[in-house]
Amino acid sequence: MRREGWFGEEKRFGDEEIMLDMKAVTRLQTLIIIVVIIIAAVVGGLAYYFVTRPPTSTRTSITVGWVHSIIGVLAPQTAMFDVYYTQIINTTNAAGGLYDPDVGKKLPLKSVVYDDQSVVTNTIALTEKLITVDKVDLIFPPVSTAFNYACFPIYQEYQFPVIATTFGSDIAANEMQNGKLSYCFSVLGLPSQCGEQVLQVLQYINTTLDPGHCNSVAVINDDGQHGVEYGAAIYSALSMVGFCMEYETTYPSTIADFTPIINTLKADNPDVVVNAGYEGALFTRQCITEGYNPKLIFNGPSMECPGLVYNPHIYDFTNTDLVGLMQYDGWPATGYNTPALAAWAASEAKLTGMWPFPAAAVFYAALQILFAAVNKVGLNHVTLRNALATDTFTTIVGATHLVQGSSMECSLANGTICQWQGQELMQVIWPLSAATAHMIYPKPAWPS
Repeated sequence: MRREGWFGEEKRFGDEEIMLDMKAVTRLQTLIIIVVIIIAAVVGGLAYYFVTRPPTSTRTSITVGWVHSIIGVLAPQTAMFDVYYTQIINTTNAAGGLYDPDVGKKLPLKSVVYDDQSVVTNTIALTEKLITVDKVDLIFPPVSTAFNYACFPIYQEYQFPVIATTFGSDIAANEMQNGKLSYCFSVLGLPSQCGEQVLQVLQYINTTLDPGHCNSVAVINDDGQHGVEYGAAIYSALSMVGFCMEYETTYPSTIADFTPIINTLKADNPDVVVNAGYEGALFTRQCITEGYNPKLIFNGPSMECPGLVYNPHIYDFTNTDLVGLMQYDGWPATGYNTPALAAWAASEAKLTGMWPFPAAAVFYAALQILFAAVNKVGLNHVTLRNALATDTFTTIVGATHLVQGSSMECSLANGTICQWQGQELMQVIWPLSAATAHMIYPKPAWPS
């Protein structure tokens, strides 16, 4: 059978045409099979690579470095943080080391530690030495807001991801958010968040516990970055809603005598005194000596750690000395009242000889996050930074994540203000939804 085509060509239908069509189909099937085989081979190869992750490094150990204030004015605070650095390294090594996916196995951790003698210029120089000379793989942060902030430009320059655990700054938070400090992370509440929490506590007292009689406040702060930022944030939060700001002053971080300031406070007689700085122990001791006892005292960092305040060789207070003192920087101040955290706190007391301070769980969780990120993506600093900025990790405070320019602690909803009430650990008193005890107000008289 023939049929003329559009352009005069002859078309043939029948067995021959069917055979040609069958050959075409067979060729198409063959081509499809070949493509499928190629795709399967590629996918299989990729899967093999990413699942088995053949070694890409001959690294035999992982070095962690840090610069701490082992002597000098910051030594007492450093002591309560340094123990956790040593502990997580020892614990990790006891479990076989830290897993490095680029090597395909766990590697032992080594450490390089320098003493900056509580001098910030030493911190800067020694931090750069860790990176450029010692070639450490990871860095743990120094102590205090000012010392951390001084090192942030170094971390950024060398693209070295670091989680600052003893640090809070609205200025730095803005720089983390806009990318200027993209390799820097923090976990503590910001000064602005702290100011809001202190305000809420005083408003609650002034409306519920002591209506209309808690409305005058004095804010004193040291001249370091922590004191300046937290003091200003608290002062601003309170003054903007009508609290009478009775007195405000800045004192040197090296202060040796609070008596002149205490005499002024006695004369002005504010209901509440907020001491924004690391010198809470000296201030408290001299308030006791001078018989100055306002309705409420808020202290900043250093007065929340049982290992410091009750240690006869350091601050040498008794449980009754401190009843009623509040801690504005106690994040998350969990009280360790969940089974997991209670067990962790007890193990810490047994291991280190002292109960953890309120924010210790978040502090330790930050170290766990760093190690978990290495375990997941390795030690390439760009990849590691991206994992820290985006991933969620399992820690002793549960599944949590870092948010640059924000507070991991505050997001945990475990409490933000705590108070000494006569126990070995501080109690959470704010917010009420997270409280482990009712707040004590007014503060009792100092014991005789």
